[in-house]
Amino acid sequence: MSKLTSRAALLAGSALVLTLACNPGKQASSRVIANIGGDKITEAEFQDVVRTLSQNPKEAQTFLSDPAAKEERASLASRIAMSRAITAYARQTGLDQDPAVKVQLEQQDANVYFQALAKKRMATAEPTNEELMAFYKEQVDRMKAQGAAGAPPPFESVKAQVAQGYKQQRAQAISLDIQKEIKAKVPVTLADDYRPAGE
Repeated sequence: MSKLTSRAALLAGSALVLTLACNPGKQASSRVIANIGGDKITEAEFQDVVRTLSQNPKEAQTFLSDPAAKEERASLASRIAMSRAITAYARQTGLDQDPAVKVQLEQQDANVYFQALAKKRMATAEPTNEELMAFYKEQVDRMKAQGAAGAPPPFESVKAQVAQGYKQQRAQAISLDIQKEIKAKVPVTLADDYRPAGE
């Protein structure tokens, strides 16, 4: 369950905000597990965050109900509460209005959105042997075209590396597709003296 708690450290704040916005009725009838300067987190909200962060419903349920995971649950609840406390403190001190902070938050939001788009488009299934073999042959042909000497290693001996390379290439292609789609749906025009050379 450590994958869940490490992801939670990065995403707990935004996931909790979404959960609060989506389930106003659920929070009123659930036990309060944290109070952050008068703002409450209920057990139902915490459970929703865990289910949102986990890709595996059984893993999430085990995390929420297994007595052996009590310390991890407490740690995650503490991190979520601290995230909320940091945000509240930033607002109290006016840090949320600092121009440099606003720019960083805007960039962070864009990165989170982009990663979520890419994750949705990445197939969860492993590539087939046929896809891996085709990718392997492409790489061998490319190496030969570049003048590589010697025989390539047998496919079976490098299959794990081929799978990793295939996934990386697929992620890059998806990233480029998302960028093209965004540019098509949200046109951006830059002044000539601010336009990158390739655009």
